[in-house]
Amino acid sequence: MRKIFAAIAASALVVTMAGCSNINSVAAMYDTLKPVCGDVTSETSGTRPVDSITVGTEKGEPTYNFAAPLTGDKIESKVITQGTGPKITGNQSVEMEFVGINGGTGKKFQASAFDGSDAATQYLTPEMAPPFCTALGGVREGGRVAILMPAKDAHNSQGIEQLGIGANDSVIFIFDIRKVYLPYAVGNEKGQQSGFPSVVRAANGTPGITINSKATPPSVEKGVGSTIALETLIEGAGTVVSKGDTVTLHYSGYVWADGTKFDSSWDAKQPATFTFSDGALIQGFLDGVIGQKVGSQIVVVIPPSLGYKDVAQGSIPANSTLVFVIDILGIKGK
Repeated sequence: MRKIFAAIAASALVVTMAGCSNINSVAAMYDTLKPVCGDVTSETSGTRPVDSITVGTEKGEPTYNFAAPLTGDKIESKVITQGTGPKITGNQSVEMEFVGINGGTGKKFQASAFDGSDAATQYLTPEMAPPFCTALGGVREGGRVAILMPAKDAHNSQGIEQLGIGANDSVIFIFDIRKVYLPYAVGNEKGQQSGFPSVVRAANGTPGITINSKATPPSVEKGVGSTIALETLIEGAGTVVSKGDTVTLHYSGYVWADGTKFDSSWDAKQPATFTFSDGALIQGFLDGVIGQKVGSQIVVVIPPSLGYKDVAQGSIPANSTLVFVIDILGIKGK
């Protein structure tokens, strides 16, 4: 996979997540998630400043109209079109098309193409600034929403000179929500297999692992070093990953010989996105994820022949057997 090999200290895990059961649809997976960013779809509309903004429902870049200057005392959201897909709950990646408008002048300062070619992907957390998580919480995939952000929330009343936004200018965004990804693996819990590392999960999904480094890795036992060994800890109910897909996932990677964690998207505090094509990632990682369902958590034990072979990579010694814990969160365009 990518050459990201800096050793990162393991975070403490104090909670093991209880397994879900009878998760047999994408809707059921998302229904288990606890919202952490509120729900703007329940807000009363009609008399707020944001309600004076009219937005078209046509496909493509939306038309809009409002009397500038427009501002308010707090962030306000107006759902233009109700989507039918999963809700935004927070601590997850969201893909969206957008228009950015200066609320002080009414001038558009930025926009995506609204054809999928340059949609923005944003990781939404309750702590982020500007607080898009709060402004989009509860909005469904496929929906369109207008957001009015006062200057203090949009740019800390500092303005953005290169975009022509003054210190007192509010900012208006119109978002089309194209894709809502899972925050962590969600599905039906499976029993852990003998010979594999032991995995526990914190309440936010972060995995911790215990490797019996003195034991023979299952990839060597079962495949004579030529195939991966794989176990499914959580089986999701989403789409199956195919070769060529662009997949968003969380992962942590370890060296079998001493249990060293050499890389983790969890430590980076944001999921990673990879295209699963030949040569883009190490072969063992490709072999592990392709054919698995969105929502799944898997453990992949990769022999050196399908990893980095006899070449050392940063903190990974040559001829290392690798272990990855992987949560499959979604596939772009599917």
